[in-house]
Amino acid sequence: MISSIKKSNWIIVFSLLSGVVIWLVISNLKSSHMLSTVFLRPFSSSMMNSSLSTPSTMRSKWKKNRLVVIPALWKEINWADRSSWPLWIRDGLDLFNPNPSRSYDIHLYQRIDPNSTVPYDWPYCQNVHEEAGVYLKFIYDYYYDLPDKMLFLHGNPHAHSPHPIEAAQCVRDDVYYANINTFWIQDRPWSIWSRDPKDNIGLMYKCAARLLTFFGFDAEAQLNPDKRTPKDNNLISTTCCAQFYVRKERIQHYTYEQWTALYRASLEPYCTTELDREQPGKGGTKWFGGSFEHLWHVILGLNPVNMLPRRAKTSTDICHLFRASCNGSLCKN
Repeated sequence: MISSIKKSNWIIVFSLLSGVVIWLVISNLKSSHMLSTVFLRPFSSSMMNSSLSTPSTMRSKWKKNRLVVIPALWKEINWADRSSWPLWIRDGLDLFNPNPSRSYDIHLYQRIDPNSTVPYDWPYCQNVHEEAGVYLKFIYDYYYDLPDKMLFLHGNPHAHSPHPIEAAQCVRDDVYYANINTFWIQDRPWSIWSRDPKDNIGLMYKCAARLLTFFGFDAEAQLNPDKRTPKDNNLISTTCCAQFYVRKERIQHYTYEQWTALYRASLEPYCTTELDREQPGKGGTKWFGGSFEHLWHVILGLNPVNMLPRRAKTSTDICHLFRASCNGSLCKN
């Protein structure tokens, strides 16, 4: 009888201890999950259901379907005298235009003060590779929270387009990329730029080939589809220069890792060789930025390097990209 009671007591004690152990294990798992969630870096890829979407709990900083304009400014404006800034900039900033229904927003980077002290109290972007440095910086910063529609512009956008913002607002809803400039480059050979004396291949061609490989392209097949010799005699035909409208889906056609690799490459001292080392803010050929200027239509437009010229009533008609009944449209039908 006594042994039976002792046995029952041991069973009760064992059951209680087992319950405590199970409770501790479950609690520990929950705590670990909570901690891992709390300490994840914002916009971290480990928080994503996929590389193309933000978590449903993460609120975007951008207004839905509102155009965001990213100008590559340097010294084109007087940063200290904000009242002197062009109207197209002021109209897109809360500082000047708090209207919640305005048609576009401006996102400013400054490329002068790494500490962003007044009057340069805006996000800093290293001054490299002309406009390409700013464009890559924005994509790197906001890949997981991109605006629905973006317009990337030079610091002096009207030098290449009379109405760049209006043109972007006239892009058709089913278009993912469109250059908003009007100047057409026809049959420009890569060989017009200096060649590397070691292999006699154009430096711009070599840099362009390197950039394409970051996106997974077969660079030689893309740049030299006809297998010409020398290969840098291949031609470029596209709209000049790098001012374009793009939707976030087209940027996210490529992975965050690919864009990050490009951004980091933009901070390197040269593209492929010491011969193409650039002097930021000074004259001379801009090899990295120049290569991008001749590749955006390939990377984001998914077009051949040597595009067919624009021709009305054909598949290259610009009216496939822009609405005709729109103020500022490049379609004149």
